[in-house]
Amino acid sequence: MKTLTSWLQNDAKDCGLCDPPMRAQEAVDFLKNYLLGENWYVTMPQNTEQCNTAIVIEILCKYSPEFRKELKEAKKEKKRREKNKHI
Repeated sequence: MKTLTSWLQNDAKDCGLCDPPMRAQEAVDFLKNYLLGENWYVTMPQNTEQCNTAIVIEILCKYSPEFRKELKEAKKEKKRREKNKHI
């Protein structure tokens, strides 16, 4: 696994006082490796963008109480709608 510090030291463009630019996919990969572990993977046959969605949801579920609350409320609302649909 390429570490962020090695990327900063060896591959990042020198931008003086500013942070160096990073491609979006590279950023998602770093976040996945650091926050979920480099052995985390998606088992479904999905494209890269779908995997990125799974990564973001997994990170938010793991680290964001606000997101977990939001997700719980969304699931409750979905159940309410499905229940009312059958009435």
